[in-house]
Amino acid sequence: MVTNTVATWRIKKGVTKAHLARQVGVARSYMTKLERGTMQPSGEMMFRIARYLGRPLEEVFQHSQTTTTKASFVGLK
Repeated sequence: MVTNTVATWRIKKGVTKAHLARQVGVARSYMTKLERGTMQPSGEMMFRIARYLGRPLEEVFQHSQTTTTKASFVGLK
């Protein structure tokens, strides 16, 4: 599972969810779900968002391991 700090960096940048969504090519509702953690973004979308926010991918998206899942960001760079 991937967790994120999109809302934190978005607010620090001074942009709305709607603006960020337009900039990366998704609906505002997608951004709402992403920030709440109910939407898992694709690798491409993680890169788009991090790039727009001007932050390294690892500062915006974090891998949250569970006892049953051992997935990682390997191959996303």
